[in-house]
Amino acid sequence: PGAAYERISDTTCSATTIRRRRDKWIEAGAFKELEQFCLEGYEKMVGLQLENLAVDGCITKAPCGGEAAGRSPVDRGKQGTKRSLLVEG
Repeated sequence: PGAAYERISDTTCSATTIRRRRDKWIEAGAFKELEQFCLEGYEKMVGLQLENLAVDGCITKAPCGGEAAGRSPVDRGKQGTKRSLLVEG
């Protein structure tokens, strides 16, 4: 799960507490259970057709940085953003 913990923390709950709770929920399987619940609900309402899907991704460089740009894991720490796309094929 991706979140900027500093953005969602406030005086009642620190970023450290949010990360600690997230880790406990991951260990307890809460996110897997939520994912399964959502998939079953979507299947029931819309219908999942996972046979013909195409996935692609790329790393775009961001030499000037910015809020959305973080360290690129494949370009020796230069600024960049990973973009992924999933479409029906």
